[in-house]
Amino acid sequence: MELHRSRTWTICSAFLVAFAVTVPRLAAQDVLQSVKDLYASAAYEDALSAVGKIDTSAASSLEAEQYRVFCLVALGRMDEAEQAVEVVLLAHPEYRPDATQASPRIQSLFSQVRRRVGPALVKRMYQQGRAAMERKDREDAIAQFEAMLRVANDADVRSDTASAELKELGAGFLELSKAMPAKPKAADPAPAPANVAPPRSSVIVPPAVIQQRLPPWVPDPVSRASEFHGSIRVEISAEGKVTGAEILKSVHPAYDQALLRAARFWVYEPAKKDGVPIASVKTVEVAVTPPPQQKPGGGADKSLPF
Repeated sequence: MELHRSRTWTICSAFLVAFAVTVPRLAAQDVLQSVKDLYASAAYEDALSAVGKIDTSAASSLEAEQYRVFCLVALGRMDEAEQAVEVVLLAHPEYRPDATQASPRIQSLFSQVRRRVGPALVKRMYQQGRAAMERKDREDAIAQFEAMLRVANDADVRSDTASAELKELGAGFLELSKAMPAKPKAADPAPAPANVAPPRSSVIVPPAVIQQRLPPWVPDPVSRASEFHGSIRVEISAEGKVTGAEILKSVHPAYDQALLRAARFWVYEPAKKDGVPIASVKTVEVAVTPPPQQKPGGGADKSLPF
């Protein structure tokens, strides 16, 4: 019965990626419990497949991403595990895995990735805090600078020189933010006078990329020598987070699911209308190329496209 269920999950996952069909998802908690059961029974591949069925908006999605890391580490896929940790930290900079569930090896992996991406996270939150100050959003500015200081003070990050410098600046701007007047409540709009002149044309600025990391391409022997192209459409909130993703043109059946999963954690400077952040849609063209050949006496080039 368990084998049949695991096989069905794998087939359904491939069907969703290949045809981009939207279907009702199972209750997130039910799927998460299935992930835990599969992981506990050492069915790591099936557990990894089941993680992809959890809605990214569900409260349990962060715990599911933790189990994605657990499974990848158990399968020895350390490059993918490191990338999975990175996308978690980019979306949740202060996150640490539960020490009662995560092995010392996994906790060490989170610390290793946090040391690498922590300075960029500190810089991003500092910039977001300054942007909130410029639009006179007191509450958001305070939240951004307080979160930035917590990350900058983290044991894995605080030794970084650039982060230490930004921490000093952030502490000063935090005090300035607290001194800003609270945003007044919006008053009821007055009735429009007669014979109003037509409104001027709005100025819209498209979203800009902050983090748009593509998943690694590990082709099968048949596809190894070919290049593949496709595209993905992402829906971006006014906060710059991806709220939805859809494959417009398949890159490769073995790559599409990883691309959709990675897109959930892309981060953008949001689009703006007359200077005000707005939700938007962006189409990203994707190309995967044959991996570089191993050079005699040296390692393969493992650089990533973003």
